[in-house]
Amino acid sequence: MMKSLRKYDTLLFFLFIMPWIIGFITFFLIPFGTSVFYSFTDAKLPGAVEYDFVGLSNFIHMIDDPIFMKSLLNTMYFVVFGVPIVTAGMLILALLLNFNVRGIAIFRTFYYLPTLVPIVATVIIWRLVFNSEFGILNAGLSLLGMGKTDWIGGEHTIKPVIILLQVWISGSGVLIFLAALKNVPMHLYEAADIDGASRLRRFFSITLPMISPSILFVIIIQTMYNFQMFTEALLLSKGGPNYAAYTFVYNIYKSAFTDLKFSMAMSQSIFLFALIALVTFVLMKLSNRFVYYEGEK
Repeated sequence: MMKSLRKYDTLLFFLFIMPWIIGFITFFLIPFGTSVFYSFTDAKLPGAVEYDFVGLSNFIHMIDDPIFMKSLLNTMYFVVFGVPIVTAGMLILALLLNFNVRGIAIFRTFYYLPTLVPIVATVIIWRLVFNSEFGILNAGLSLLGMGKTDWIGGEHTIKPVIILLQVWISGSGVLIFLAALKNVPMHLYEAADIDGASRLRRFFSITLPMISPSILFVIIIQTMYNFQMFTEALLLSKGGPNYAAYTFVYNIYKSAFTDLKFSMAMSQSIFLFALIALVTFVLMKLSNRFVYYEGEK
């Protein structure tokens, strides 16, 4: 009787997760396997029936390509510099929105609104703001007696503009931090007040450790997003100027749909997958040193 019940429960379990299994196989496993297969061929188009196996030739040519290396360095710039800046910006905004003052709910709502706007529309708005001729920012700087700056057309300014754009649309991360801040036990702050701890000491000794799991989550999500950045680079400056915003995924897009090197694009995709997996693994390993889980202590 017990064995039949266990078999029934097991069958019921697989029945309930079957939609997810079908979706995983259809939309991830099969495309991933196809990508790996084509990365070792010289196929020009998706679904090509005429191709030759070239082994690791695509990966070798990929590494030797200066544009590929440029896109990789640009992407690493957004990961190494962009992720800490955007994460810190999210945390600072969450701390400001956590103050219990009159009308704070209105400020929270208004700050989250840019997240609801499609990224394409947001990038178009930012093109108008940072336009070198009639942009709102340059108009304001002109009133202050400062000269015009080609924000989007400058090699040294396009990356900071993209990072600032990410801060602007970071409402979801701010919401995660705000929820984490609300869950910090108040008795810890009360004990710190009794001990005479300063605000800075309370922040580093109580607030940061208690919200460290949320910080880790946001860092991993933001890292994955920056590795796969595409829309900002395409719509803001088409990867320019001089490949300054030429991201890794933008290079994959150009290889597949402009240069018609589908197999090369698949090789780059596999490389990106391995790179994201490696960085995520390292972050998870390092998290044991700075992430505090209250339930495990």
